[in-house]
Amino acid sequence: MQLDEDDMITNIFWADDRSISDYNLFGDVVCFDTTYKTNEYDRPFAPFVGVNHHKQTVVFGAALLYDETTESYKWLFETFLGAMSGKQPKTILTDQSAAMANAIEKVFSETKHRLCVWHIYQNAAKKLSHVFHGPGQFATDFGNCVYDHEEEEDWLLAWSNMLEKHNLTENKWLKNVFDVREKWAMVYGRHTFTADMVSTQRSESMNNILKRYLKSSYDLLSFFEHYERVLGDRRYKELTADFKMMHTLSVLSASVEMLQHAEEVYTPEVFSLFQKQYIVIGDYVAKKVSKSDMVYEYTLSYRGGPKEHLVNYDAVNQTVECSCMKYSFAGILCRHALKVLDKKDVRRIPSNYILTRWTKEAKSRSIYSYRTETTNGSVTQSIGKRYSHLCRNFREIASVAAEHVELTMCANETACQLLKKLEEKKKELVKANAWMLSTSHVEPVEGEEDEKISNVSGIKRKATVGRPKNKTVGPHGRYLNALETKKRDTSKRKLSFQDSTPISDTQLSVATTDPTLPT
Repeated sequence: MQLDEDDMITNIFWADDRSISDYNLFGDVVCFDTTYKTNEYDRPFAPFVGVNHHKQTVVFGAALLYDETTESYKWLFETFLGAMSGKQPKTILTDQSAAMANAIEKVFSETKHRLCVWHIYQNAAKKLSHVFHGPGQFATDFGNCVYDHEEEEDWLLAWSNMLEKHNLTENKWLKNVFDVREKWAMVYGRHTFTADMVSTQRSESMNNILKRYLKSSYDLLSFFEHYERVLGDRRYKELTADFKMMHTLSVLSASVEMLQHAEEVYTPEVFSLFQKQYIVIGDYVAKKVSKSDMVYEYTLSYRGGPKEHLVNYDAVNQTVECSCMKYSFAGILCRHALKVLDKKDVRRIPSNYILTRWTKEAKSRSIYSYRTETTNGSVTQSIGKRYSHLCRNFREIASVAAEHVELTMCANETACQLLKKLEEKKKELVKANAWMLSTSHVEPVEGEEDEKISNVSGIKRKATVGRPKNKTVGPHGRYLNALETKKRDTSKRKLSFQDSTPISDTQLSVATTDPTLPT
């Protein structure tokens, strides 16, 4: 929680252990959207979502924001990273917002920022309504600039021709869009992994789901409880998909070894996408352009048409690269690369082109592969380091165990055995006079601190604004599903600890470092 100078809540972020676990598995691409307003005071509800191995929407966390300023976004992103042990996504997809972009640049230094193509289209339809649906086919030309072209030079020429054709060379909105072209045009994003997403549609679909569960009259506790229902339903859908995957075999259109291999490793949803690419390779013509040692270069065209794709194949390392770069942004091989592999008699998917996140084994956890602190010795730095390391590992165990009552009972029994074993080991260490030596404090490496969630309970300085709306709210409806008002110097409604209904021990874990705050 973030408070203002008067201990009023401004921003709230929360994520439960399952969301944190899912982020570690599927957090390479994050969609972040603030278009859903949760109450009559237009408080932004901001979910962090992604896509799992079944191509389903998965929730990594969510926030109720005070406002949409760089300061609020910066606090939120830093808090999000703190909850996720500092792991940054490869790509984040958002709407076009200057404040959001500034915060992303400051916090997500290792992350590629992409803009939602759907929002770009919507804005184009509004800003250029006089030509967008006109007879000149501007929408088609604009769409080609969004999705087509593999070379920047070709894209720049197409953009210039579009402006001249529709007399839009001086249009201010198009100039602004052009300035951020590297964040939305596919020609600049083909090398960036986006899990085959080009918009924040995952967030928007999540918003539609939320509307069925949430009402503006809910207080904060009710909001949390109903939000938990949303998460529960999403997770049940994943369990259903897992069950079907384990008990259903795909009906292959042909007995092809490549497809059989794909069906073995991929989830049904991803296999279906792979199959669509493979079954059309017969429509493509591959012509060898050159050969150097064991590296082959081919041009691929659809039924001998003029449009060509360039594919390079290294027979020694079994690497294949296509100019369309579908594998780079989607994580599955394209039809052009598959055509060349078929031509070179490669009958199984090369292992380096099978992304774990798309496979049936995506959620098979291994603590040693998930966290490697024990190998690099960082857990020997201090008690705090060791405690943080163990908490992350046991969170993974708890996440799996909670999925079924028998798993929970098994975990409880094993935990009791482990605790008993640790107590016996502790007695042995004490008896051998090795206890103080092993638990003594070791000075940390310079510049290194114990892992913690930083800047969570920070102070938000508020600007002086007009008088608040004069609205009385009953004691159980004071939250208005988001942030409570303080009736002095702000029109923004915020939460007061003194006025609030106590929050019980729910399944949510709210990040805070201030021990004086009530639970």
